Amino acid sequence: MQKIKILDPQEAIKIAAGEVVERPAHILKELIENSVDAGATEIIIYSEQAGKKLLKVTDNGSGMSPEDALLCFTHHATSKINKVEDLDTIATYGFRGEALASITSVANVTLITKTADVTSATKLILQQNNITKQESTAHPTGTTIMVQDLFANIPARKKFLKSHDTEWNAIVTIFQAFCLRYPHIHFKLFHDNKLSYNCPISHDIVQRSAQLWSNNLHDHLITIPTTAKNNITVHGAISSSHYHRYNRNQMFIFVNNRWVKNIELARAIIKGYQNTLPPQKYPAVIISIEIDSTEVDINIHPKKEEVKFLHPGIVQKFIQEIITKALSNAVTNTLTQNTSKQTIIQQQTKQPVTQVTSTFDSTDSFQTSNHSLSPTIKTIPNQNSLLQSQKPYTKSSSTAIDTIPQEPFAKQSTNKSVTKETNQTIYTQEPFSIVGQFKNTYIIIEKSQEIIFIDQHAAHERILYENYKKDFTNVATVQLLFPHIIKLTNHDLTVIKNHHSLFSQHGIIFEQFSETELIIQATPVSLQNQAINEIITTTIHWIKEHEHVDEQLFFKKLHEQIHAQKACKTACKAGDTLSTEQMLNIVTTLMTIENRFSCPHGRPTMWNMSLKEVEKQFHRDYKSKKNHDLW
Repeated sequence: MQKIKILDPQEAIKIAAGEVVERPAHILKELIENSVDAGATEIIIYSEQAGKKLLKVTDNGSGMSPEDALLCFTHHATSKINKVEDLDTIATYGFRGEALASITSVANVTLITKTADVTSATKLILQQNNITKQESTAHPTGTTIMVQDLFANIPARKKFLKSHDTEWNAIVTIFQAFCLRYPHIHFKLFHDNKLSYNCPISHDIVQRSAQLWSNNLHDHLITIPTTAKNNITVHGAISSSHYHRYNRNQMFIFVNNRWVKNIELARAIIKGYQNTLPPQKYPAVIISIEIDSTEVDINIHPKKEEVKFLHPGIVQKFIQEIITKALSNAVTNTLTQNTSKQTIIQQQTKQPVTQVTSTFDSTDSFQTSNHSLSPTIKTIPNQNSLLQSQKPYTKSSSTAIDTIPQEPFAKQSTNKSVTKETNQTIYTQEPFSIVGQFKNTYIIIEKSQEIIFIDQHAAHERILYENYKKDFTNVATVQLLFPHIIKLTNHDLTVIKNHHSLFSQHGIIFEQFSETELIIQATPVSLQNQAINEIITTTIHWIKEHEHVDEQLFFKKLHEQIHAQKACKTACKAGDTLSTEQMLNIVTTLMTIENRFSCPHGRPTMWNMSLKEVEKQFHRDYKSKKNHDLW
């Protein structure tokens, strides 16, 4: 009995369409590509229900003749190539002739198009790849395509679409990619009849990034000038090492004008940032790579999102070098500017200055002293006398190093000599000694087989964070005397409104202030004086990454951020002079914490150098009798 049979052509088309159309964002990509190929200078996108109900793209490009309009929905009908060899020099987005045919097989499509040399436009209505209506209508030069009811005729595919938020995120990412690559095109994006993005023509990607995201990114962008090597040309912009994100959503790589996904290029970029970003954090990157079309294959997948290089190692190494150099140059420029400022300061008069300050009765972080509320007058000495009068760190805080719940200090001493009390048993039950401070930033301890450098700020930050975490269960809310206004994108505003109950249940009370602003009316007590903007936007990004948000997990995530911020602000800082007892308390407490090797933001707290490494630097071998004799 014959088992193999030929599929019905319509069914075969629906199945094949799955390679091109998996979600609304893939349709949007194909439609924008057609608009760009048509030479459009303005592209307007409308979306309803995250593209599931409607995706509409209108452009002012060249349009199509009635003959081309009828033919464009036919499989393998294209104006871009005639033979396979043409792929070696393809300069347009579309070339397969599959996109529109695939889209019409899984959705209802309406096309209106007009060229400049005719007076009326052509309108076509298609259902399941069949033209059901054709007529003339009024329309300016250009093209409008409406895609409605995606997968209505394929329930098995429709049920695999994600939530509105997830599908909308994918649409926004596609939109942002085209906006960044084509700053000379005016883009607009509407969602459910609301304008979400309006990106007028801009001069460069730095200006365009400010249209898409907050000025926070704009202020941290480093421009990469056009750089060429081995027939590869690269230009773009990257974020400084002070800016990072929890995902790769702001990493955009373009190859010969195409936005692509290439895991090896992404890894090369991350390597360029090596040792400058905290673990599991990602930069913002807008990189454009131009390479001979014969050395890159863009035809390895119907969606044309992936590329394959003839010499991938060369490309990756070049990208990594450019990123590293750009970051290094940025640091050098900053240091040069700071040095110039310092020179000017040093040239100014060094006469003592009288300053009026107010002190308050509070518990110092490291030492207790009596203060009055009345202003006191003190004289700021000149630079030389400052160097001779360094005092131990005395920051006012309710969470003092002296009061860390780990064997409180005796009376404070400023003597930094190694005393008997500094010879303690560390976490590994191995004795250690406090050697001192290096640059008033790093605590140095000595063990039998190694020297350990501890970042005093990162270590103290971790200690405070772990203490704050113990109070997760009770959330006290305080009304803000002056409500705080936060500016958000339309999308982020929608996300936080959709999860209003979660935020309010855990102490953050807000109302919508305008179309793009929230007004924060109350926050948890622990969030007072913290970076409210950063905490809320980070929480929004975290929600967007998760399909289903569990209340308990949300609570934990929100308060982890709050406590990390609080710990960072309260902890002692680099440059603070510590007494021996203070250093001892930090070290002994840190070694009892399970996550002691990094601060809450991911920076390392300690670094060690073994005795063997030290011996190697001096070309010594203590196991050798000959070397012992040298002593």
